[in-house]
Order: sequence, then C-alpha cells, then structure tokens
Amino acid sequence: MGKITGAHLLVRAMRRHGVERLFGLCGDHVNSIFNACLDEGVRIVDTRHESGATHLADGWARVTGRPGVSVVTGGPGHTNSLTGIATAWMAGSPIVAISGMHETHLREKGPLQEIDQLGMVEPVTKWARVAEDPRRLGQYFAIAYREAVSGRPGPVHLTIPSNVSEAVVDDASPVPEPYRLEPAAANPAAVEAALDLLQRAERPVVIAGSGVWWARAWEALERFVEIACLPCFTIGMARGAVSDDHPLGLGYADPILNAAGREITRADVVFVVGKRMDFRLGYGSLFDPKASLVQIDIHGPELGRNRAAQIPIQADARVALEQLTLAAEARGPWPEKPWVEELRRARRAAAADRERGEHADEAPLHPLRIVKEVREAVGHDVVWSIDGGDFAQWCRLALPARHPGHWLRLGPLGVVGAAIPFGIAAKLARPAAPVVILTGDGGMAFHSWELHTAARFGAPVVVVVGNDCGWGMERELQSAFYDRTVGVELGRVRYDQAVAAMGGHGEHVERPADLRPALERALKSGKVACVNVMMRGVPSPLTAASIARQKRA
Repeated sequence: MGKITGAHLLVRAMRRHGVERLFGLCGDHVNSIFNACLDEGVRIVDTRHESGATHLADGWARVTGRPGVSVVTGGPGHTNSLTGIATAWMAGSPIVAISGMHETHLREKGPLQEIDQLGMVEPVTKWARVAEDPRRLGQYFAIAYREAVSGRPGPVHLTIPSNVSEAVVDDASPVPEPYRLEPAAANPAAVEAALDLLQRAERPVVIAGSGVWWARAWEALERFVEIACLPCFTIGMARGAVSDDHPLGLGYADPILNAAGREITRADVVFVVGKRMDFRLGYGSLFDPKASLVQIDIHGPELGRNRAAQIPIQADARVALEQLTLAAEARGPWPEKPWVEELRRARRAAAADRERGEHADEAPLHPLRIVKEVREAVGHDVVWSIDGGDFAQWCRLALPARHPGHWLRLGPLGVVGAAIPFGIAAKLARPAAPVVILTGDGGMAFHSWELHTAARFGAPVVVVVGNDCGWGMERELQSAFYDRTVGVELGRVRYDQAVAAMGGHGEHVERPADLRPALERALKSGKVACVNVMMRGVPSPLTAASIARQKRA
C-alpha cells in the first residue's frame, strides 16, 4: 500500500468536488498543500495579498455559482484573509477558506504566529473547524463544501496545522463523494395563495435578489414574469436575471438610482424572492404599509424579518418559481396591468434626464460621460465589476445588466477595492467575455497589485479609474456637514503608468473626446489595461440623498 500526505488527501477531495483551481498565497504552514496541488492537478492562482485570495475565491463563486477555495498561511496570513471571508459572509457567497497553522504539539507554548484563528473566523462563517487528523482531511473538506452550499450559501473555514497536512497516510484513504442536495419545494397552498394576490393586484411588482442567482433560477424567474405579465426589479447578484432590456425588466430595485424604483412605494402587492429585507429595501419601509408581501427565501429566519410577510414561503427560489409558473399557466392568460407602462415611462424619463451629463464636453469629465462611453464601447456580453465610492453610484445608475452573473458588486459589507479581485476571478472563469472593472482612485489602491496577478495568469481585465484625486463621497459629505474637509485628498496619481510598469496597457484621459479611442485601444490590447480618467467631483444621487436625509434629521 502506497503512502501520501494528508495534504494530498485534502486536494484529492477538492478535485472530487470539481475544484480545478484555488486562490492563495504561499507560506510555511501551507507549502505541503501547494505541493500536493502539483501532483493532483489543481491549479494555483497565487495572489499578492491574502485578502486578494479570499476576494478572488468569492468572485469565482459569484461568477460560477460554485464555491471558490482559498489557501493561506497562518497568523498574519489568516488575519489578512478575514476581510475577504467577511465580505463573502455578508453577501451569502460560498467559499472554502483554508488557513495553515503551527504544529499541534506547540499549542500554548508560544510558537511563532500563534493566535486564536478559529475564534477570529467563527463569527463570519457558517462552519469552522481545526482539522487535527490527517486521515480525515478529505472528509473535513467534504463537510466544509456541503456546509458552504446548503441552505443559504456562505463561507466556511478549515484551519489545518502544518504537521497534519504534512503527515503521511495510506494512499487508499477514502475520499468522500460530493453530497447531492435536494432543493426544497414550496407549499402548493402557498403558491396558489400568492397567485391569488398577484392576480387581484392593480400594481404588483417582483423584486428578485441574490437567492435567484445562487438557485440558478434566472430562467424560471423570466418565464414566471412573462406568464404573469409582472414588472420585475432586480438587485444584488440577481442583476441581469431578467435583462434591463426585457419589456418587463425595470432595472435596479433602488429608488434613489432608478426612477421606476421610486414607484415601488405605490405597489399594492410586492413579491420578493431571494432578497433579505435589509437596508437596500429600507428594512421593508420601501413598500406601502398597506401593501401585501409575498416572500420566498431558502433561509427561514429571513421570512418576515423587519417586515411581516402575508405569504411567507421557505423554499428554493428555482423550484418555487417553477411551481408558480405551472400554476399561473393553468389559470389562463394574464393581462398586462396599465401600471407596467407607468413604470416604463418613469425609466424613459430618467434616461432622458441623464443625457445632459452623458454628453457633457467639459474637462475634467462628468462621471456620466465616462459611464456612457464605457457602456457604448463594450459588447452585450460584458461582465461589469463595480467598486464602491461615488463614481460607482453613477455606474450603478447608468450601466445595463443584461445577463445573469455578469454584474458584480461589493455586497452588504461594502469593501472598497474588492471589485478588482472580483473582476479578475470573472475573467478567469469567463475568458471569452470582456470584463470591465470600474473603480475610483481611492478604491484602485487597495488591490491594484492583484492586476499583476491577472497579468501573470492571462486574465486581461480592463480597469476604468474615475480619478477625482480624492475620496469623492467623503469629500462631499464632509463639505456638506462641516464646511471643510480633512483626510480626503489623494493627489494626482498616474495609475495607468503603474499598470504599464506591471507589463499591462495604460491610457490617460483628460478630455472627453479622447476617452472612446482610449477605451477601444485598452479593449483590443489583449493585456491587463488601466484607463485613468480625470473626473470632476460631482455628488452622485446616492450621496445627494444621504446629505439631504441627514440634514432633515
């Protein structure tokens, strides 16, 4: 009987679960795992920072729908990885985050980098363990993977001491088969009750959230809204599940950035599927207090949270939407409500209002002019990865979501800078699609060195930097409330030159007429590219609304 290391068992379990690559940064505690990947055929995308590794794993999950895997060393490697894990936790994104650790026999003796790794990571994971039996490393990975994808998805964690991964075990040690999950169906009586409400409604709306994406439910969603002639708003990872170009697709479920979204307050029946009733929906206050709420969620505790649901349905989004579609078809043709055209008119009017900013010829460029040129320079198959800050809000306002899994945002933790690793993961997962990352100059600094990772691994993303030489959103907020600013000026930095120095393609734009040619050159370069655009500071509608709200308070 042959012998292998525990690390080989671990990596074999990864392969058995369909993992073809992991994201990580080497270190003494995990070198055995990296070495095993060479033998077992798992590719390693080695990053420049551990948070880049966990953000890339998260981005991989968001684009593919399958858990991403990260491997980092212990101590500071582990602590660096925590922000990426917390980002995935808040967004309900499934990743398996693995950290190394000192040898087990040194515990509590004061070895180098000894910290309570489990205690740190448990609050931001669904499941976390220290694996101490090398013969069970394959089993531990199988359990972790199952936990990551069951119910509401999310991150899980394994800490593996170095002596455990390096230990020699029998080559015939079992590697568990992937666990097959059976998605939960909706109660048929609740399905019929929901359809009764929607049929009687004069002003119904559908709001689809990230649960639609994780359940692979976009086709079921589109079919349902078409059968029932229901206007559909999308948010989070559901952006593009019903295209913004679809006659029943009304765009972002955001009343500040979408004029049609402001009309949601007039709806008499609100159908929410796969979306938590969190700050994005005003904790439920976005809806009329008299409106009836139908809510579908895989995670029971979300039903009725912050806002009572008249019809709460705990079920898998895809299965429930398929049930609703069959039942709706059985009721015969559903006429389109006049209300739907009212929503379309609101969207058209808002698009017309944006034209002044989109065609502005002054320098530095208006944010909307940048967004317009980017929108028109790329094809329909583009994957957008949109960062935080004020420039990002203009992007959310005016960029279309046309395909599921092609719209990446930070999620509820709002980690500025994560759009860069998200975009790189998207390009690795979808090499044929153009990937455009949109970030401000502040966000550019956090993970810009991962563009070197992208260059090394042949992931030619295009980064568009809206450069207003500072932290634009905070500059506007401080000016509004204190009549002065501090800590918000970053100065003039040529990010394009930094990317060129990494072996990429750089473009610097100061005049509106130069932007389109620069974008086209960047897209055609076949390299990691940065288009650094000098942008004027214009408060986004989101920032303006925040200032107005706080001044009223």
